[in-house]
Parts: sequence; C-alpha cells; structure tokens
Amino acid sequence: MGGIGTRLEFLHRVLRSGEAARRTAVPNDPAGTAGRRAYEAQVRTIRELHIEHEGWAKLVHGRLELVCRADRSVAMGVMVGDAATGQAELVPKNARRRGPATAQVTQANAGEGGTGVQTALFVADAGPKGVALSAEEAFALKTWFLVSFRTQVGDAVRIDCELSQPKRFEDGFVVEWAQRVPLPALKMDGIEPLNDDRPGKIDIAVDFR
Repeated sequence: MGGIGTRLEFLHRVLRSGEAARRTAVPNDPAGTAGRRAYEAQVRTIRELHIEHEGWAKLVHGRLELVCRADRSVAMGVMVGDAATGQAELVPKNARRRGPATAQVTQANAGEGGTGVQTALFVADAGPKGVALSAEEAFALKTWFLVSFRTQVGDAVRIDCELSQPKRFEDGFVVEWAQRVPLPALKMDGIEPLNDDRPGKIDIAVDFR
C-alpha cells in the first residue's frame, strides 16, 4: 500500500476505533447510534493518523468526509460493505445506498471527472485545517475507501476489510472497483454489552414533593 501512502497498521487502528465507539451505545440510545458512532470514530481516526504521520489533510469532498494526501492526488474515506468485503474472489457492494458525492468521485476514479462533476461541491467547507481542490485536482483525484463488514459471533467480532477504489456506480451502489486490496481481517474479543440496568448501578431516590 506504499503507492497509496498508508499502512495496514493505520487501517486496522481505524477499524478498532470504530468498534470501540460502537460498544459505547446502549439499548436506550436512538436507533442507529452504534453505527453512527463507529463511522464518526473511523473518520476521525483515519484523518488523525494520516495527518500526524503522513502529512495528509482533511478534505470535505461534496458530502464525503475524507483525508487527502499532501499532493492532492489521493484521498481516503470509510465505507460499510456487504458480506463479500475482503473476499478476493467476490465483488462487494456498499451495504447502504450512497449519494451523488460517491457517484462523482467514482466518475473521477474512472477518468470521467469532466462529465458532470460539480466542482462547487468539492471546494466548500475546507475549514482552517482542510484543503480545497481546484477543478483540475477534483477531476484527477483518486479516492479510495476502507471498506469493512462486521460479523459478531457470541462475544467475538470479526471485521473483514479491504482498501478499494470504486470505478462504476449504479443506483446508489458501487458495482465495479478499479482496484482492490483485500486486507487481513481484524478480530476482537471481550464484548461487554452495555445496558441501563447493569449490576452495581446506584439508585438515588428523589422526592418530588
């Protein structure tokens, strides 16, 4: 993965941070809390590691939360895949439908950046520590995703993963990849389900008189 500018160590730390964040959700949280916390932690971690150790920068590319190499040629984000994720003999898709921003970076990956890419979407909200891309840079950018699929069996979790570059996008789903780098699965044990009534909770009586 030297050509991209990342390391397996970084990518596994990204997935581990997402799993740790997921485990902070409890049953009384709103639906989808665990997944949102995992996504937010993964985005934050993939940025922090590459900014600190590789000199990359934050990039908000359309509505995609990415991190961008210093030469602005490569960006990375995170994506939840299906059960084919990480399996070299299969073709994975994203687990949830995605929007126009993913379609646009896929066009750029395929060398079709000039066909309908709305450059204005790509230069907004760079922020004080982010970067904004010119039209030429947006068209030339190659965007990769750390794609992951989580399986839980008992108290063990297996996260299959790959670093892949989407090439064709149809009806909200990536259906073809320009390049795929299947990665070793990340395995984690010791899940402790959290709930609102676990032993040791202190009850404090309140008098409403």
